[in-house]
Amino acid sequence: MKIILDFDDTIFNTHRLMHSISAIFKKAGFTEEEFFGAYQECKKIVGDFDPKTIIELLNKAKPFDKTKAEKEIDLILGDLEDFIYPDFFDFVKDFQKKDLILLSFATTDTQKIKIDNSGITEFFGNIIITSRDKAEDVKPILEKYKSEKCFFIDDKTMQVDNIKNKLPEIITMKIKRPQGIDITTESRLTDYTIESLDEAKNIINKLIK
Repeated sequence: MKIILDFDDTIFNTHRLMHSISAIFKKAGFTEEEFFGAYQECKKIVGDFDPKTIIELLNKAKPFDKTKAEKEIDLILGDLEDFIYPDFFDFVKDFQKKDLILLSFATTDTQKIKIDNSGITEFFGNIIITSRDKAEDVKPILEKYKSEKCFFIDDKTMQVDNIKNKLPEIITMKIKRPQGIDITTESRLTDYTIESLDEAKNIINKLIK
């Protein structure tokens, strides 16, 4: 058995992190709308969350103390265990480290910092950070463990449907976190729609018996 888990909005509360970081810029005189506007623009430019890009975008609109903002963001990113959804720690108790794989999409170094400082790396037998189609990383896992059941858990409908379409043998779960960015989009192809990792654990345990 192999269980492949996404990071942001699956085991990590990205919404809460972004609001914690937006509070730093609020102190510098920016509104939440201005911060999240820069956040979305940042993703268009570099494809992912990148504090330095956001700082530069906001500084162009209204100069502020960039060094202070960078230090405050680094302080938050230095200890992220509180941003992990509590059900993750219950989930991993039921499974062996060798069977858990973290697969996270990223185009900047910030994602590795987030993962390294979230207190979860010790629970995974393999951690993959990729900037390509996730199916390209899932396919060799399925080929290596083709005699075993494999599960894929992600919050993003596009990712779940893409994986299920290209690799129909994998058992997929679309997780809908209350503050996730893709909570309203329904998956057409997923095997299961869940709202917590507790649900995922129960489904997996029933299927592997």
